[in-house]
Amino acid sequence: MMLRFRPLLLGCLVLPFALTQPAPAQEKAGFDPSKAEIAPLGLPSPYDKFLGLDQVLSLNFDDWKKVYGDIATDVVVDKFTNESDVALALGVKIADGVMAIKARNVQGLNDCSKQIEDLAKKLGVKDEEMSRAKTVRAHANKGEWLQVFMELGFLQTDIMKSLRAQGNTKRRSLIITAGWMQGLQYTAYVVKNHYSAAASNYLREPVLVKAMQADLNNLPEDIKTSPKVAAIISALPEILQGVNIPLDGSISKDGVEKLNSSAKGIVEKITGD
Repeated sequence: MMLRFRPLLLGCLVLPFALTQPAPAQEKAGFDPSKAEIAPLGLPSPYDKFLGLDQVLSLNFDDWKKVYGDIATDVVVDKFTNESDVALALGVKIADGVMAIKARNVQGLNDCSKQIEDLAKKLGVKDEEMSRAKTVRAHANKGEWLQVFMELGFLQTDIMKSLRAQGNTKRRSLIITAGWMQGLQYTAYVVKNHYSAAASNYLREPVLVKAMQADLNNLPEDIKTSPKVAAIISALPEILQGVNIPLDGSISKDGVEKLNSSAKGIVEKITGD
């Protein structure tokens, strides 16, 4: 029995000594840029820009409803058979859903939610992963807009997680880019119609555009050369030039109109035949 206790007793004797003689602290390794990694792009939301424009332009819900009515595009889900085209259309409708929330447009959000659900299913997202779509519509019909915003965010996350789990990184890149493009159309449209130098700065996003370019250029060749994806890749350099301004810079009104026109043309191609 004594032999069993001796290691413990020795340990007790050594411990106080160790506490009085602390080991020298190791210096933290410096930052090594060569080991840095860029996290995958998340799904960008234009909502933060809408909130910022509210502060600069003092817009109200009626203003946003008009914007939604002028730009939101219904899609005929059945006509999309190409996987890449479905992913692009889904990105556009997610952006439309965000604008419907901003505009507090119940019917618009119901329509967007249904189309998002149908498009996501065509990409293999399961019914149980789409349960929040019905919750979004239920809260919208009750006018519970905070819950609507939260549930739509969760729904988007569920969709993106499902696509990642299936190894569909190519679809993810297309959804992100198309959603951003529709968000650009909304934002540039608002800035164009209520132009000020301060408002134009909300279009500044060079780092994000460069990241989207890199993702699209890494897609398989057959996807990059498909008509809709090729049109986006071709348009992005000019769009990058338009949004690549200093932190405290601004975009001319003509520049804003060009960005709006470019985004509109791409979205029309995405949602067309």
